[in-house]
Amino acid sequence: MTKRYPWRLFFRYFFVQVILFNFLTLSILFNISNTTEMSRATATYLLFQFFVGSILISAISAWRFTIPIWRISRKVMSLASKKMAKILTDEEDVYDDGDSEYSELDYALERLRRKLKKRKEQIEREREETQAFMSSVQEGLVSFSLEERLLYFNSQFAATFLEPAQLQNENVFLTNVFRSPEIYEAFQNVKDKGLVQKVTLRMNSRLDGGGRFFSVSLYPLRKGRLREVYGVIGVFYDITDIKKAEQIRIEFVGNASHELRTPLTTVKGYLETLREDFTAGQMEQVPSFLEIISRNVDRLIELVNDLLSLSSLEHGSQLKLESVNALGISELVVKELALAASEKNQVIRVTGEVSKFEADFRKVEQVLMNLVSNSIKYIPNGKTIQIRWERGQKNDVILRVIDDGPGILEEHHARLFERFYRIDKGRSRDAGGTGLGLAIVKHIMTSHGGSVSVKSSPGNGAEFICVFPQRNNPDVSV
Repeated sequence: MTKRYPWRLFFRYFFVQVILFNFLTLSILFNISNTTEMSRATATYLLFQFFVGSILISAISAWRFTIPIWRISRKVMSLASKKMAKILTDEEDVYDDGDSEYSELDYALERLRRKLKKRKEQIEREREETQAFMSSVQEGLVSFSLEERLLYFNSQFAATFLEPAQLQNENVFLTNVFRSPEIYEAFQNVKDKGLVQKVTLRMNSRLDGGGRFFSVSLYPLRKGRLREVYGVIGVFYDITDIKKAEQIRIEFVGNASHELRTPLTTVKGYLETLREDFTAGQMEQVPSFLEIISRNVDRLIELVNDLLSLSSLEHGSQLKLESVNALGISELVVKELALAASEKNQVIRVTGEVSKFEADFRKVEQVLMNLVSNSIKYIPNGKTIQIRWERGQKNDVILRVIDDGPGILEEHHARLFERFYRIDKGRSRDAGGTGLGLAIVKHIMTSHGGSVSVKSSPGNGAEFICVFPQRNNPDVSV
């Protein structure tokens, strides 16, 4: 409709003029014929001549009258139609007659069109920026209408909650996405009361197929001076990792308190008994009591030292990199642990030969010390422990500590390097472990950019594998 010339208006104006002109002509001819003598042929000729002239004059007049209306209407429609806007953009100025009555209206419309064009470009640019920003944030963002229909969502929300079929469906509702009564109740409160709602709950997600914890904030969308609510926007913040970290912290505090309380309680108890024995003059059991107290104090010192080491590692202590001789550091550890191994009739063997590599000497020694001492504590008498060094395919250095003990069930492998995690709590405490040795090993390897893993099965011993990455240093021969 907007592309066509306004012919209906043109012909209406045209026919009105033709009728008026010819009515005027007939009136004049009738008056002339009454006052003067005129032949029929002359009258017919004059009538025909005037009729043709009236048509031409009416056509030109109608054209001049309707063309500015047509041009202005095209300009007005271009403000509401993308297609017409493109046509007018490709054409020259749609109205050239600056002295016409329509010039002011045309000038105002042209200014309005240019302002709207700039505003449209600005809105499109802001929309692109907003979409890029919304897609980059890690939180899931979604907006719903008051009829609970999904209006907008970012990629994170889609990946977390929406099924593939829902991505293609324009009519997805709140109840199609969430089955949680807490979410629905919070949505209703925002819609009815206009108040911000925040809930924390566990919901199923498509990220890992299981339940995850989310902190959900729902905000009202308002419009106009009356600030009427026309929709609801939701922000879904995944706090699963925070919850896990909090749980680990709680478990760590509980475990550390328990580990500290056990030897302290023992020391306290035996000191009370010693005081009573001294008062009663009974000295027979003093040496054994002092031995127990000394052993528990040593255990406290070891536990505190391990806690300090772990704290230092977790806070990113700097590595003191230097050239490390694998066989040399192995000999130091074997000498220090030789007495403990000989008491259980165990043999420690060092095999493999690698050239020097760059690492923190003290921390590598601590890794080897913890792994070998663990093997000594937890494998039976008369068994063998191997320390094996080798080069990997990427020229990295691999340390393997292998024993032929009872082995470890696979269900424990994933948590073996957690703080205070014990396979057999009673047996571990009897062996004198703090429960922090493997956690310290993991942190040291991570600080070196390496890794630690375990291979074990019941009855086949255990193998702990530490990988130290290759470092390019001209001062270290590799």
